[in-house]
Amino acid sequence: MDNLEKEIQIRLVKVKETSFFLNSSLLEKIETKDLNNLQIGFGLNIKPEMLKNTLNLSLIVKYQSSPNEDDKILEIETSNIFEIIDMEGLIEDKGDKIEDKAGITPTLVGIAIGTIRGILVAKMTSTPLEDYPLPIVNPTELCNNLSIPSSK
Repeated sequence: MDNLEKEIQIRLVKVKETSFFLNSSLLEKIETKDLNNLQIGFGLNIKPEMLKNTLNLSLIVKYQSSPNEDDKILEIETSNIFEIIDMEGLIEDKGDKIEDKAGITPTLVGIAIGTIRGILVAKMTSTPLEDYPLPIVNPTELCNNLSIPSSK
């Protein structure tokens, strides 16, 4: 019996910031002690292009001072394009859902989180948020907690 794992070849092709929002007026009103209670939310969307062997993983991060959408301080979305060799054996697009047959989604999400963290560090310099970088997140748990729909 052959227990050798297949080597999966993945390449990050492109990262693009697709949207950015910073509520400067709300940020100025919030006291530093209240920033210690920031609520950070995530959103994911995956769009495979099987014929091109590419996958677009969109990641959204929100910083809010409360669960109320009106208290949104910051929101950023990035598009992360990955090239995945022989993707059709690893990912199946079932229309409204993506099936990850190889378990690569947490790896891709981890790369996207690290990338967006770097972008946020650069954007939050000289703001009260510069001392509140995106925390370490377990990408496997994040994937398990979020529904990852297909985007047509």
